[in-house]
Amino acid sequence: MNTFTVFALVAMLVSVAYATPCTEICGAQCNFQKKACDFVHIFGNLCATLEGVCAMACQATCGCADSCAVQCGEENAHCRGADSSAAGPFGGLNVLSCGLNLPVCSSTCQLKCGFNNLAGLVSALGGAGAATAH
Repeated sequence: MNTFTVFALVAMLVSVAYATPCTEICGAQCNFQKKACDFVHIFGNLCATLEGVCAMACQATCGCADSCAVQCGEENAHCRGADSSAAGPFGGLNVLSCGLNLPVCSSTCQLKCGFNNLAGLVSALGGAGAATAH
């Protein structure tokens, strides 16, 4: 049993080390949990169901993180590319300001994405309530 635990821990650490986006890391954890559940052999189909719930939670949790990483990364690359072409002694300061804007972009994007998700959920719940009221 200890060998399985060590192997599973190493496999999880390797997957986390090479998977950078949130969805991949979260999915690897779901897969690890399913394999551990399957190893016990007493839960049957419940392991697959739990993996599905885990995957849906990953999508909900990581959607904003992954999309904001792409958006802010592209903005940062564009900013650095534009600033690298700037001639003069202040070109380095512009590149520094791009680096300082990256966390601001990420925070703003995460907040906006989370608010949009919440508004969509409220709208869906309101729409479902209105549809059943008629």
